[in-house]
Amino acid sequence: MRVLLTNDDGIHSVALQYLAHAFIAHKWETYVAAPQTEQSGVGRACCLTRSISVTPFEELNCTAWAVNGTPLDCVNLALSYWLKEKQPHIVVSGINWGVNVSVPAIFSSGTVGGAIEGAAFGIPAIAASQCLPNQEKHYIQKTINFLSHKGLMNSINVAIEKIVQYATVIAQDSDNIVHNINFPYPLNENTQEEITALSNIMRGKNAPYPAYDALYEKKDDEYHFAIKQELPMPPPPGTDINALVHGKISHSIIDLRQLCSYP
Repeated sequence: MRVLLTNDDGIHSVALQYLAHAFIAHKWETYVAAPQTEQSGVGRACCLTRSISVTPFEELNCTAWAVNGTPLDCVNLALSYWLKEKQPHIVVSGINWGVNVSVPAIFSSGTVGGAIEGAAFGIPAIAASQCLPNQEKHYIQKTINFLSHKGLMNSINVAIEKIVQYATVIAQDSDNIVHNINFPYPLNENTQEEITALSNIMRGKNAPYPAYDALYEKKDDEYHFAIKQELPMPPPPGTDINALVHGKISHSIIDLRQLCSYP
């Protein structure tokens, strides 16, 4: 089986590199195309106004490219050029540090954006994300030293094995859909999985489920990204957020075909 890995945290992310090692250990033909630097929050952005440089990445025991671009650029270039004659059976994006749940988040997520680009090529894809400690209070915690956090690395190692298991099954499917998988913290081998819907979180007083408002905090005359996930009411049963709140793996299906309607 052949897999293409990408992410939005950058090619130096330990979660991506550990995932690559796991696929190699399970005898997958493994390729990596990931951004040179972190590209969190870019969604499906592409480098429209500048050229893209690509550098072979020699630190993995597989063919890998460090791309001076977005996750979409990485997947598009890999599938259009480098793997054109040997298309992967699946595209896996992640493991992202922090969850990607709810309708607004998945459209801004570079992790999900990379997976959607794989699906756009007709290839099934996984977008994988790991909940961080205290995720219920803080949507993003950039201060965590991942490698020194024993509990988090234990969860990541379990998530990696589960992703390989998911990929083995999903790669057999011909449907070009995205499996958005979010792992709770802590995660262990016995953690239950729930098939979920994306939470319908929107901003403003008329939102059906107003979970957050401002994306930014003002400091002096500048605004800094500092979104915090607050839950003023229990998340509806069957949603991705509800599954994570209850310590379950959230597995949501994003089927691009459902976005198409014909007269």
